[in-house]
Amino acid sequence: MRLRIFFEPEDLERTRVSMRPDALWELVLSLHRLRRPRPGLSPPADVVRWRTDTLGGLSARPVGAAVGRCLLPLVPASSYWPDFLTPHTGPAGLEPALDTVLSTPRAQIRRELDRLTDRSGAPSWGADLAVADSGALTLLGDHLRSYFSAALAPRWADISRQVSIEHTRLAGVAASGGPGELLASLRPFAVWHPDDRMLQARYPVPWDVRLDGRGLHLIPSWFCAATPVVLVDDSLPPVLVYPLTHQPLPAADPTALARLLGPTRARILIAITVATPTATIHGQTGISPSQISRHTAVLAANDLILQARHAGRTFYTRTPLGDALITSSTSRPT
Repeated sequence: MRLRIFFEPEDLERTRVSMRPDALWELVLSLHRLRRPRPGLSPPADVVRWRTDTLGGLSARPVGAAVGRCLLPLVPASSYWPDFLTPHTGPAGLEPALDTVLSTPRAQIRRELDRLTDRSGAPSWGADLAVADSGALTLLGDHLRSYFSAALAPRWADISRQVSIEHTRLAGVAASGGPGELLASLRPFAVWHPDDRMLQARYPVPWDVRLDGRGLHLIPSWFCAATPVVLVDDSLPPVLVYPLTHQPLPAADPTALARLLGPTRARILIAITVATPTATIHGQTGISPSQISRHTAVLAANDLILQARHAGRTFYTRTPLGDALITSSTSRPT
């Protein structure tokens, strides 16, 4: 079985790569990963850990029952699930994407659920969704949001990092070698045939996509498994969702912050939490108040801390940027 995507000359110039993960594509594909892996398919180690952690967490929360009863039946382990669950929203986050899902035209929802019913059987609440019942749509949005918060949000920083690394790789290839070289670099998941202007990949069913000048949106996915994915409805903007090559996280380096800021400023930034007075910083670090004042001025000018003065005393609070800098240099997600 194979997927073939045919390009016109203008499609090559209109090929683009997502800089950030697509929230709903990752959500839908993660539901596939919750199921027991197919024989012969060995998920990456970090996906195995995610599945174990997520199944354990969901079993103790109400959202776990909603996943099994409402969400998994919408995305069966087959070659089809409704396209309206993964709308084309570009780099929008979860909430704008959910708004798009919930405003899907009634005719499209009904058509795609009819197709799902023909292939896999409709979920128990499919009839209400098919007529775009407002209560059913609201419930769908609530379940998707709750599942994302429970299952994807804890790993989202690492997922985003790996997608950004892939975007950097492909953008560099495209800048130096052009769009053809970019498409050729999608091996091993897809093979570029330049003479035919055709991208080919393994696929569960024979499927041809003709771009006809619309270009192709490449979406690297942390949860995509084994083979790329395209939309069934060829009237929608063409996308190719393909598996990332999972990369190990860099080892935590407790000295990284000191190398960036210098050891004195690093110690001061670590000592500051919320409304930390100068005396507390001095007590924890042994740095003199005059030096603290000089270094905190630099940290504040770079938006790493906030400082406020009252009755001759100065208080400091780390900004979100300062928190992120410390977190990224001293710890990694498990």
